[in-house]
Amino acid sequence: MNLNVILAIFRKDLISSVKSKNILIILLTPVFLSILFNSTVSLTDNIVVPIAVYDGGSSTDFVEYLSSTGSYDIIITGSADKAEELLYTEKVAAMVFVPEGFSIDLENSFTPSLNITVNPYDAKSVVFLQTYKDVIMDFAGQDYPVDISLNTLPSDLQSRVNVPIWVMFTVIFVGMMVLPNTLTIEKEKKTLDAILVSPASVKDVIYGKSFFGLFLTIFISLLIIFINGGFAGNFPVVLFFIVLGSTAFTGLGLLIASYTENYSSASLLSTICMAPLILPALLADLSGEIRYASYLVPSTYVLNGIKDAMLNNSGVSDLYPELGVLVIFNLVVYALASHVLKNRMHI
Repeated sequence: MNLNVILAIFRKDLISSVKSKNILIILLTPVFLSILFNSTVSLTDNIVVPIAVYDGGSSTDFVEYLSSTGSYDIIITGSADKAEELLYTEKVAAMVFVPEGFSIDLENSFTPSLNITVNPYDAKSVVFLQTYKDVIMDFAGQDYPVDISLNTLPSDLQSRVNVPIWVMFTVIFVGMMVLPNTLTIEKEKKTLDAILVSPASVKDVIYGKSFFGLFLTIFISLLIIFINGGFAGNFPVVLFFIVLGSTAFTGLGLLIASYTENYSSASLLSTICMAPLILPALLADLSGEIRYASYLVPSTYVLNGIKDAMLNNSGVSDLYPELGVLVIFNLVVYALASHVLKNRMHI
């Protein structure tokens, strides 16, 4: 192993990445998505939901009350068909049909019906579903049979809860996209051949490229943590899992690059491979079957390790299974990548 050669490869790739539009897009994608997601979450408290209301008659006071809450942007329609049209064309998130005599029936202690239809594909309908019962009960002058105290996490804590997911995504996305980008471009430009006829060996290329990919992956992961206020919990263990995850998925990126000859095929293969690595870890809580399947992918152990260390302050002794799986996965990936590169480069 020639340290000077490894550092030279690292410097060359780092300088090239600054000039490469493709690599900059790869690096900025997880940062942009995390910022966009957190901005969206912080705005949910101020959402005003557009709803269409058709009053069958004699319930003007109820319609006015809906408008006075400040939670809804009321569009009063002259017919039920018009309200449906607004819903189906996604002009509103929900429609409310107020039957004739609705307010009078409430005053006389009857139980009138109210026809409500929501668009489940409109994010604002979630806000409507969380509030409409409270609004109707307030108008009717009724109370819940129990006192409920509903609180939400502070916005900064909400973003911190999502940090492990964003770090896992960054580790996979950057790790599996950067090396296929740089290595296949060098194959296309024949600059890789020039490196290999120099004093650099295949191992030097592997170490140099891996060091480059590892540096970028860890850097972007730490940037995600900084942006989202995730420097919490047992941070040395968090960092350890970031390094292990970064080496693992950088190794996968190196393996993909060794099997492909051009940038287009490398990018396609990386994208195809990322979905089954990311989705099981994200969806593990939906069912027992998905949870069992998630244990087959290394991303689950990266996510669980970072989550437990960051949110539960877990130490290394609490996370031996996750550490063991990631160490074994790293050894297998780099052994395979080294073998493939040697065979394909005939060295």
